[in-house]
Amino acid sequence: MTRLHRLTRRSRQGDAGLTLVELLVATTLSLLVLTMVTSFLISAQRAAATAGSVSENTRVAANAMNEIGRTLRAATDNPVSTGDVPQYAFQYASPTSVRFFAYVNLESTLSKAVEVQLTLDPTTRSVTETRWAGTQLSPTSAYYAFPLATGAVLSAAPTSSRSLATTAVNTTLFTFKDAGGNTLGNPGAPLSAADLPNVRAVTVTVVVGKSVTDPNAVTLTNTVGLANIVMGAS
Repeated sequence: MTRLHRLTRRSRQGDAGLTLVELLVATTLSLLVLTMVTSFLISAQRAAATAGSVSENTRVAANAMNEIGRTLRAATDNPVSTGDVPQYAFQYASPTSVRFFAYVNLESTLSKAVEVQLTLDPTTRSVTETRWAGTQLSPTSAYYAFPLATGAVLSAAPTSSRSLATTAVNTTLFTFKDAGGNTLGNPGAPLSAADLPNVRAVTVTVVVGKSVTDPNAVTLTNTVGLANIVMGAS
């Protein structure tokens, strides 16, 4: 009988569950592990979102900067058939818009003159490129005529227009410099007719992001030399 009582007592002791203290310790440890894992996942998601945002802004800014630089480097004075002083490359220039002639073909191996306007609209946050094809004066002529205006807008219908960026948050896109590297014009104002012939370099600043306070906004700055403009005023 004594032996039977011992075996029964051992059996009852083996069936005993967790104590309250053990349950509390296990629960606390589980909560700590879950908190650490959740924090890690949230941090990883935030880092991935930040990297994705910066990468997208960089891509947009780089594409816009590449096209702006490519077209600006093609800026060329437009010769006239009378042999007089040519029309200077830049017909209009302001902190947000520039219009110029280009005789270095931008689309193919064929030589065809174009007039290009690059414009930043701070309201819509867009950067656009608009083109007008030159009109050849005669089938065998090397001279071209273009629509002209002293202001920022041409009334003539463009040959083409496309968007280079739709999330630009800067308010100034261009700064113009002369042959000595001096900044031309007054801040916030278009260049005067006297300054337009002296443009020898253009500093381009592109800022792309969700807003002006976006911590992930990307800023690219590049000074474009105008290799095709070597004559005229200095």
